[in-house]
Amino acid sequence: MRTVFMKKLAIALVLFLGTNLVVAQVSQEVKLAERYYEDGEFESALDLYLKLNRRGINEDYIKKIASCYENLNQYDEAIKFLTKTSKKSDRPIFPVLKASILEKTGDLKGADKIYEEVINKKLRNDGDFIQIGSFLYQAGKLEWALQTYLKARRKGRDEYAFANEIANIYAQQGEFGKATTEYLNLYFQDKRGNYNTSNLSILNMASPSNQDEIETALLRAVDREPSEKGLRNILYEFYVLTENFMEAFIQVKSIDKLYREDGLRVFQFGETMRNNKNYDLSDKAFDYIIQKLKDNSQFFFQAHFQKAINAELKAFDNIPVDLESIQAAVEAYEDLLKEFGRKPAFYEPIYRMSKLMVFYLDQLDGAKQELELLTASRQSLTDENWAEARILLGDIHLIQQEFNKAKLIFTEVSDLFQDRQLGALAKYKLAQLAYYKGEFNLSQALLSAIKDNTSNDISNDAIKLNLTILDNTGLDTTTTALEMFATAQLLTYQRKYDSSLNMLDSLALKFSDHPLADEILWEKATIFLKQNDLDRAMGYIDRILELFPYDIYGDDALYTKARIYDFTLKDKDQAMKYYLQFLSTYPGSLFSVEVRKRIRKLREG
Repeated sequence: MRTVFMKKLAIALVLFLGTNLVVAQVSQEVKLAERYYEDGEFESALDLYLKLNRRGINEDYIKKIASCYENLNQYDEAIKFLTKTSKKSDRPIFPVLKASILEKTGDLKGADKIYEEVINKKLRNDGDFIQIGSFLYQAGKLEWALQTYLKARRKGRDEYAFANEIANIYAQQGEFGKATTEYLNLYFQDKRGNYNTSNLSILNMASPSNQDEIETALLRAVDREPSEKGLRNILYEFYVLTENFMEAFIQVKSIDKLYREDGLRVFQFGETMRNNKNYDLSDKAFDYIIQKLKDNSQFFFQAHFQKAINAELKAFDNIPVDLESIQAAVEAYEDLLKEFGRKPAFYEPIYRMSKLMVFYLDQLDGAKQELELLTASRQSLTDENWAEARILLGDIHLIQQEFNKAKLIFTEVSDLFQDRQLGALAKYKLAQLAYYKGEFNLSQALLSAIKDNTSNDISNDAIKLNLTILDNTGLDTTTTALEMFATAQLLTYQRKYDSSLNMLDSLALKFSDHPLADEILWEKATIFLKQNDLDRAMGYIDRILELFPYDIYGDDALYTKARIYDFTLKDKDQAMKYYLQFLSTYPGSLFSVEVRKRIRKLREG
């Protein structure tokens, strides 16, 4: 018995080892065939794949065999092989492969006949439809792929089946209305899971040439399902994307009413319109909250506030700044504060109103009263808000030539916020104060401490002020000219424009060859812009560009000129000309980012 057992064990061991050796050999042959194929050695690959396929039909081997024949231009051999394979197996991929080879030989009718037969008679389950549809799509046979997916839909009696695949085909065929409908079918398959995909697909597909088709399809869907929130959202976002803002506003109000969103989306729409500089429609959105939802909405105060900000921003879209709009903004802030009260929680409207009063309306006493009341208790504000308000209060003292009071405030903020941007701003204000007083060494010492360690805006101002001092004190034994210029700038800061212009004229006459010539021109241009005298301002800007294009105010001058043509004169062609000139002349300027944005906007429309 032991002998018989040992013989059986030996036979089993031999069979096991033999099987493993065969498997190992096949594995090596597969790897070798794949290497030949990847290296383009199709004859060697073909021989190995044919050998491997004799052990039993393998779909991957058959695809590689067909591909090898095709790459070797042996189309007849490929067709014979695939015909023979199709008789041995009923897998639909084999006749489809044969049809694709027939097309290479020019037998388009034969290929179409096979495609039609396979799609109508040989696809039995979802796996077949997925495989053949995917193959045909990747091969660029869009119409046959479409027929495959539509057949699957009919066979499965599922009107949403393969919606994404069908939509992609319609989009590539230029049938954008049908593609939109199919992307919406994808949404209806799984409203929560597929919403983002459907929405983004429709938005990514939209262009000026097809937006009418897409809009029609979306409106039909909304008409069929008027209470379907997802559809209305997609339509709303489509209108925003295509800048059909009035229609978007209609939709967003409907969504708010239907789903009782408390004005959330309407408020966001108002902010979007502001970002697009469409202040009128932004105001309408905020008015909807104020007038329709009233204080029942959590956005009631914010709607009032944002509408006031619109009035302010609208003023700054003009060059020079529109003082009537500034006054309207201040009145809007005042109305807001009368209704809701002056309290630290409403810091931002109080601060913004005060800043406009200080720098544009010369209402210094009113602004001072607002700020002193606001900063009376430091604990009621955040550190940043308190410091920001204190700096503005210091500006008022500076304008009123109360230099010691201004210095105390700026020093206080600088010391308390040494490592923060507001501390750097306060230190810059101290440097500016020293400059106005003719204390140039002190000003430079303060500027050197901040010009390389702060935000771009403060750093740029610090660098310019430092260069003004360096350029005009380095070789002179006297600082009389710079002292006169600093006084003129302080007069401009105090909105005493006539006095400043007289000082600048005296300076230019007394020091005709002084390096301050370009700074004097820029100061005069700035004053005339503030006085809304565009012709005289443009004259000084042009002189800077002619005589001092690469000095400290060259980029300021050209950027301002481009913006005047863009926003004030509404001459888009001239604006584009100067923006493009700016990029080529001053590529490293801090204004370059904004210039590129405007160029893109002008090109878009």
